Amino acid sequence: MKRYYLVLSLCLLIYRDKKNSALMAERVNGRERSAALKGEEDFFYFGYGSNLLRERLQLRNPSAVQVAVGCLKGYKLAFSTSEGYENSWGGGIATIIPSPEDDVWGVVWRLKAADRRTLDDQEGVLRGIYSPIEVGIQQENTGKEITCLTYQLNNRSNFILPSPIYKEVICTGAQRSGLPAEYLKKLDAIRTNNYDGTTEFLVEIRAMLNQLQTALKH
Repeated sequence: MKRYYLVLSLCLLIYRDKKNSALMAERVNGRERSAALKGEEDFFYFGYGSNLLRERLQLRNPSAVQVAVGCLKGYKLAFSTSEGYENSWGGGIATIIPSPEDDVWGVVWRLKAADRRTLDDQEGVLRGIYSPIEVGIQQENTGKEITCLTYQLNNRSNFILPSPIYKEVICTGAQRSGLPAEYLKKLDAIRTNNYDGTTEFLVEIRAMLNQLQTALKH
């Protein structure tokens, strides 16, 4: 009888240890899956719009380093705006929309945790403009999938043409970052709204683009 209770006790201990280990693993894996959203550690970010351009991204997020060119499958690139929000670009801004037959190419960046707040602020998270989401990105250089943070536009209205300078930033960033030639052609074919207004923000962006063009000539 004593041996019976001893065996039973050992079985219960083993079961409890396995259960605790499973729960711990679940918590650890859950933390790893959501680390990019919580900003608890360095994270990978997928840029597909104006943040294709390193100089644009580093205006407020200086730690950004390109890791790879990657592809988000099952989505398409679109331009719209969040209802009730007047953006600084003078036209539609980029977002991703589920579309089984399409792909969106972009850049996988590695950022320090300290830049998570400024990235959220840049994307207007607290103002309800964009929401952070996690996506699986297939890396071009390895074919492996990597989990990244990216942003999706909230409460978007109908399709809205982007401004010429916004398209220029996207195309410049895509070219400098090494996106595939066929995708560059798609970006180049994007129509714009011919907006030529001037704001302090756009003056800063234009100066940045001019510096890049000057650097390329030398």
